[in-house]
Amino acid sequence: MNVEALTLPLPHDWFAAQTALPKNRFRMSKLMENGGPMQGLAARVAQAAEGVDFAPSDSTLDGAQKLFDSYFLVQRAAGSPVDMLRAAMAQALPVCVADIETGADLSEEQRATLARGLHRLADWALIPTAIPEHIQPKIDADPLFRWKQQHQLFFLIIHGMLYLLHVLEEALDREHAPVTQAILTDFADLMEASTVAFCLAGDFSPEAYETRIRPDMTAHDPHFSGLFYADHKELVTSLRVLKQVPDDFEEELERISNAISETYDVHARVCLRFVGDTASLASKDDSRVAAESIRGKYVKRTKVIAGLAKPRG
Repeated sequence: MNVEALTLPLPHDWFAAQTALPKNRFRMSKLMENGGPMQGLAARVAQAAEGVDFAPSDSTLDGAQKLFDSYFLVQRAAGSPVDMLRAAMAQALPVCVADIETGADLSEEQRATLARGLHRLADWALIPTAIPEHIQPKIDADPLFRWKQQHQLFFLIIHGMLYLLHVLEEALDREHAPVTQAILTDFADLMEASTVAFCLAGDFSPEAYETRIRPDMTAHDPHFSGLFYADHKELVTSLRVLKQVPDDFEEELERISNAISETYDVHARVCLRFVGDTASLASKDDSRVAAESIRGKYVKRTKVIAGLAKPRG
C-alpha cells in the first residue's frame, strides 16, 4: 500500500479562516467502547470523508519547503481550511490507525493520549461525535510507509494547533474566559498527542532507518531536513499568541509548557536512537549533534516565543 497525497492549506491561511466553536464535544468516556481509543477515532473520522475538490493554491512556500512537502506527499490548495482539515483527517487517520495495528510499540496510555488529542481536533473540524461501523483498511508493516504516513499525522496535528491559536486570539480579544480555557486545554491535548506521534513515526529499528529511511531522504535531497517544514515554522512563530494569555490560566499554560519540553525531548531521543552523536543531513557543521540542538537552542527558542521560558507573574 502506498502513502496517498494529502491536501492541506498553506499554514498562514488559518489566520484568515472563518472560525466556529465545536457544535459537539466528544465524551472521552467513549474512548474504549470500540475495541480501543484509536479504533474509535478511525471510525469517527472516516464518516467525514467527502468528495470535495479544492482549487490549486498559489503557493508562497520556498523551494526547500516545497521539497519537504513533496517527500511526505502533501499538496497545498485554496479553500476553507476547516473543510480541508476535515477531509484530510478522514483520509489519513484511518490509515494511521491501521499502521498502528500492524504492531506499533505504544502503551495503552500513549494510545489514549494520541486519541484524546485527535478526537479534540475532530471536534474543532466539526466531525460528528458518533462512532459508526467501520472496516479497518488492511496494510502490511513497513518502516518506510510508517515514516511517511505518520509524518502526515504531524501535518494534521500542527494544522490543528494553528487553528486553535487563531481561535484563541479571537477569544482573548473578546475576553471570553470559558472559551479561552477550553482552547488552551485542547491545545495541550494536541501538544501531548504530538509527543506520542514522535514515538510512533520512529517506531522501527535503527537498521531500517540506516538502510531504508535515510537513503530514501538522501535520494530526495542530499540535505533533506525538518528545518524545511513550513507548517512547523509557522507554528513556532504563532506561539507568540500565548504571551497574551492572562495569568489566570497558569495551570493550562503549565501543561502546554511541559508538553513542549517533552515533545522536543522525545524528538531528541529519536534522533539519538537513529543517528547517535552525529549531525543532521542538512547541517553544514559535522560536529553539531542533532539531538543537542533540539534539546538546546530549539526548545529554548520555542519557549521564549511562547512566553514560557520563565515563570509568569
